[in-house]
Amino acid sequence: METMTIESLIEEIISNLDKYNLDDCLQDIGENILHYMNAERCLFFLLEPGNEDLSFAKAVGDEPAMADVVRIPMGSGIVGEVAEECSPIVIPDVKDPSCKKKFADFGKMTPEIDEKTKSVLALPLVVFGSLIGVLEIQNLPAEMCTRASIRKLLPLVNIAAVSIPRRATDDSFVKLAEIAVRFLEEKDEYTHGHSLRVMRYSMMLADKINLPIKEKNELRICSLLHDIGKVIIKDSILRKKGKLTESEFETIKMHCRIGANICSKISRPLARKILSHHERWDGKGYPEGLGENRIPLVSRIIAIADSFDAMTSARPYREKMQPHEALEELKRNAGTQFDPHLVEAFVVLYNEGLLDVVKV
Repeated sequence: METMTIESLIEEIISNLDKYNLDDCLQDIGENILHYMNAERCLFFLLEPGNEDLSFAKAVGDEPAMADVVRIPMGSGIVGEVAEECSPIVIPDVKDPSCKKKFADFGKMTPEIDEKTKSVLALPLVVFGSLIGVLEIQNLPAEMCTRASIRKLLPLVNIAAVSIPRRATDDSFVKLAEIAVRFLEEKDEYTHGHSLRVMRYSMMLADKINLPIKEKNELRICSLLHDIGKVIIKDSILRKKGKLTESEFETIKMHCRIGANICSKISRPLARKILSHHERWDGKGYPEGLGENRIPLVSRIIAIADSFDAMTSARPYREKMQPHEALEELKRNAGTQFDPHLVEAFVVLYNEGLLDVVKV
């Protein structure tokens, strides 16, 4: 079986976000998790609106023999316990005598456990602090029944939770984008929060120039995902403290195309704007050497916000600049690296006291 990584599963989930049907979505997520965990069974229980019961929603893989409709009260059974405590539970061997007390503590409401069940890993499905359900994975290898395994799986579970269709979630893609970049940036203390700050600086600039609402919506997504292509670039290059070699820099530059390729599965116009966020006003940028107004406006805005945040954040190879120092650097490069009219508007934001470094 082909080895899968968390990174490849993130790309897979992003590429399937156009599947808004709940059953199809859960099927895709479950198949990916079974593949990654080398497990036999994946069960989804979703919190019912307006009460504290969880309803069985989907089984992927070997389906247990359960009643057609299964409701599990909060705090009852493994699923209810995970939901109430909002904390994972791992049971490496359900037939181990030491596990019997656990089952007694959880109560009798465990209809998903049958004679075929060997091991259980149950995790809460949480979206921005709100529980939406519980994912239970059964019959997984012993090496996956560890707390370390849970920590590795949680980013994927969080992304899966955001992608599950629910009522009133028109901006679920944007929420997914935020979860995805948080995972990407957790890998590197120096870029933690970078994409969220870039999004916020970008939206400030968009408001200042009265960007139309359609382009604002595009900007919000593209600024969040502008660096998503770095998800498959080696950490040793991303975290390198010394100067990059020419080969390493060429690898870094690939993140524009990688990110565009990932996002093209959702929207080609958005992918185009992500591709161009490192182009320069004078045509000396990458990857296509576009110049001036040939660069999409959304990309030109991101370029300024991206550079400002990079300069005002510490990096392994240099100390961070003060905001006024970064602003002077933007002004020096207006008309060469950056759109001069956008830099002018960014300066106004600073002079109005609106560009305090955004906390994330």
